[in-house]
Parts: sequence; structure tokens; C-alpha cells
Amino acid sequence: MIQDIYDPLGEYDSVFRHKFNEVAEETFAQLTQEANIDVDKNQKTCSLLYKMQDDLSALKKRLAWWKVLCAFLWIVAISGILMIALQYDAHSIWILLLVGLASVVSLVMLFWKVMPIIKQKKKEQEDVTNTIDNLQQEAWDQLAPLNALYDWDIFTRMMSRTIPRLEFDPYFTTQRLADLEKTYGWDGSFNEERSVVYAHSGLINGNPFVICRTKKMEMGEKTYHGELEIHWTTIERDSDGKSYTRHHSETLHAEVTAPYPGYYETTRVIYGNTAGPDLIFSREQSDLIGREDSLAYKWERRKLRKKTQDLKNNDYAMMANEEFEVLFNTSNRNNNHQFALLFTPLAQENILKILQDNEVGYGDDFSFYKHKMINTITPQHMQDLNLDLNPDQYLHFDYEQAKENFISVNKEYFRAIYFCMAPLLCVPMYQQIRPQEAIYGRDMKKCSSFWEHESLANFWGIDQFKHPDCVTDCILKTEKTHSQGDAAVITVSAYGYRVEQRLAYVEKYGGDGNWHQVPVYWDEYLPVTGMGSLQIEEDNEMVDEQTMTPIDRLRRTAEILQNSNLSVYRRHIASKV
Repeated sequence: MIQDIYDPLGEYDSVFRHKFNEVAEETFAQLTQEANIDVDKNQKTCSLLYKMQDDLSALKKRLAWWKVLCAFLWIVAISGILMIALQYDAHSIWILLLVGLASVVSLVMLFWKVMPIIKQKKKEQEDVTNTIDNLQQEAWDQLAPLNALYDWDIFTRMMSRTIPRLEFDPYFTTQRLADLEKTYGWDGSFNEERSVVYAHSGLINGNPFVICRTKKMEMGEKTYHGELEIHWTTIERDSDGKSYTRHHSETLHAEVTAPYPGYYETTRVIYGNTAGPDLIFSREQSDLIGREDSLAYKWERRKLRKKTQDLKNNDYAMMANEEFEVLFNTSNRNNNHQFALLFTPLAQENILKILQDNEVGYGDDFSFYKHKMINTITPQHMQDLNLDLNPDQYLHFDYEQAKENFISVNKEYFRAIYFCMAPLLCVPMYQQIRPQEAIYGRDMKKCSSFWEHESLANFWGIDQFKHPDCVTDCILKTEKTHSQGDAAVITVSAYGYRVEQRLAYVEKYGGDGNWHQVPVYWDEYLPVTGMGSLQIEEDNEMVDEQTMTPIDRLRRTAEILQNSNLSVYRRHIASKV
């Protein structure tokens, strides 16, 4: 029987991170075995390659010194010739003879010794560079069978093996989206002004989740600067009473502020659970962790105590664990009873452990929003992490480096995702409540949702779809326009902006006592829409992903791409633009 997780921090430290490391090493060993590569031969090639790279580095240093000597000798030779030409004098004949001798010696060394050596060193450098290129290509060829076996789902399979309660979907389906909307009350207006960069959906303890990165455009402001130089004269008198003309100048500065589109990406975890169905609250990252003796902490605790004594406020009652209330501040909650049912003393203890730990986990780096049955967590540590899971990141020509990179990258992913969900795992009721088997949309045909289509469009890149005049980033939105079986055509709209330069004149008062029109050039951003399309075909064959071998997956991918005449197989969907 699969056990629930009641101490997320402790169990990660003592169980899960070690288990994932074992799974990652086993997975890489299986890939190596399936690829049937000669590891020893690759290591010999790489050892020779690295030795040649060291030789090339030493050769470049020696060549640099010979070039310095060459430059010095040229300076001596040319300087001597110029001195003889410009300062010929019978009284300094001995000096000129010495200078001339130095020039001759320098020229002899240059043409007979230094320049031939430089030419030789350059040829050696070219030969070594060619050898390095050939060795590196040989190493790539040796690891080609292994590099071909990496796929988009390799990490999610390892994570599900480590935490059996966690299941990932092959792609974000219309069923999963319908379940979130109809069962848990997900508000689709979230997507209206956002584009999905990537989305990994699935189940945790039978309840749906989505780890998604979205892009949003927010109109901000940009300030443009202009200047105008003015000149004037005044008639002044000196100390003797004589008049003279004095010239003055001043540079007038002006600025214009105009709308400017900014594009921002955010990674979130969206989780549906029917526990606490009416509860609404939000909590933000706190700067009070580790400052329990500070005035700021005591002042916050005083405010919460005062709020709980307010008889007009029936939605908030401070719990006995005041440390939890201060550090996990949810005093804006609307239902204290349901909050207490979710955040039991055990849940409070676990939450505090996570907030106060910066070694095993990430500490207090997340915001937590609950709107009835939808929970949204925004972790700071996920914002700079690319979780697209593109297998190209594993490619390498050195087997040992490939292994180290594969394990370290996936360990980072595992830690990051685990602690995204850790605040949810802290709540026992979230693990105890599981939905009925008959979820909404279970009888619907399994097909990819627009979340997956937008993610796929962003994978191909905005350059495939943007308007020719667009100079900014784009928000990509999609619509399925044609469908036949598992194949479909997706229309992509790319919303961006073109630029028109404008000229404004701003009045500024000058030192001459007059008002002046200072010119300021600024850019007006005008919306444009580009259009394009994607051809896709979904791979919906029912197979056991955990039992398929890497070779089986490679063959199946090649077969689907060949039969569909598409170019890329990503997350069980083949596509091309």
C-alpha cells in the first residue's frame, strides 16, 4: 500500500532525494545498455581530446609571446630607420651607426627567425585545431546512439517512480481541463491575456495539478529624453565701466513618458482539491523568518492579536500557534472553521519546517492562494528554472560528463518540483480526500487542450508566427481549425506591436528669459497580429510508459514522424509549422 506523505521536509531528506538519485542512476544505466556504446573507447577519445585542448592552449600562449617579440622588433627597426632619415648629422655618426646596426639586427631576426617561427606556430595551431574538431566529432559519433534515446518524458517517468502518488499526463488533455473547470471551479479567464509557455499536468493523490509557465503582456511606461542647446548674449560692464558683449549657452532637457509593452513570465502550480470548498485566502512571502525576536515580528503578532479581538471580524480567529499565524499570515481568510480543518496542528508544524529551512528546501520562497477548490502556489525558485524538459539539454560527447549532467539536472528538477508541492503535502486532508472515479469528461475523446497547443506554438518560437512589422515579443494564442482523427490543424495568432516614431515638443524655460520648444523623439507602439498554423498528430496509443524500453520509444517516435510526415515529436504530439 502506498503511504501518504505526512512530513514533506523530513521524508524528502531521508527518503525521496536518495530514492530519486537511485532511479536516475538506474535510468542512465538502462539508456547506456540499450544504446550499446563503447564507454572505454569514448573515454580514450575524450582523454586525447582534452590533452589536445591543453596543448592548443599552451600553443596559443607561446604564439602570443612570439607575436609580442615580433611587434617589438618591428618598432626597433622602424624607429631606427626614422632616426637615420630625420636626424642625419656628421657629429652623431657613431650614434647613427649604432641605431642603424640595431635596425639591421632587428630586421634580420624578424625575417630569418621570428616570422618563420610565427608561421610555423600558426600551422601547428591549425593542425591541432583540426585534430580537436575531428576528435570531438568522433566522440559525438560514439555517443550518438545514447543521445538519440533521450525523450521529453524521461524526467516525469523518473519522478513518478520515486513518488507513486504522483502521476503525469502525456500532455494536457481536454479531459483534464474540463475536470478542473467543472469539478473544481477553475476560471478560464486566467488564460485570456496569457500564453502558455509550457504546462505539465497530472494527478497527485488522485487530484489534478498543473505546473505551468505563462507569458503575459503588461503595458508599462518608458521615458524618452531630448535636449536643445540655446545661445544668447548680454551687454555687461567691467570694473572700469566699459560695456562688452557676453555670450551664454545652456542645454535644455525635456522628457516624454509613453506606453511601453512589457512581457513577463511566471511559473505556478495550480492544484484542485474539494477540501475546504468555500475557503478563500492568500499569503505572500514573509521577511520575518528567523527574526522572531525582532520588533517587526512582534508588531505583526500584535496586529494579528488585535484583529482576532475585533468582534466585527467573524472570519478570523487567531490559532494557538501564533508563530504559524505570523509566518504563514492568512489573516485575510474568509472561513476560519474550514481553515482550521485543513491546517491542523500537524499541518502547521510541517508548514513551519518548510518555511524555516533553507538547506534541504528553499525556505519561505512561495506565495499561496486558495480560491475555494483551486490552490495556486507561486514559488520563487521556479521562476529562473526552465522546466520545458527538452531532451536536447542532456546531449553531450563525453560519456562521464553526460552522466553527471543527466543526474545533476534531473536532481535539480526533482527538488524544485517537490518543494513546489510541499506546501500542499503538508495538509493531511489534501491527501486523504480523493475524487470519485467518475471525473467530469472521462467519456470525452482524449485530445490535447489549447494549453498544450499554446505550449507547442511557443516551443516553435514567435518568429514562426509574428507579423513582419512586429518589433516586440508576442503573445501566442491558438484555435483548432481542422481535425481528423488524431491529426489537427492549429491556427496560431501572434499578438505584438510595431513602432511608429513620433516627435513631441516640450516647453522649457531658458536662462535667456524665454520659453523654448525642446524636441523629444518617442516611440508609439501600435498593435499588430501575425498568423500561422501548426500541423499536429497526437500519439494516443495505450502503452505502459514504465515498461517500454528506450529503444521501443525511439522506434515508435520514428514511425510516427515517418507516417505523419511531421518533423518534431514532443510530449506525445508530432508537429510541424
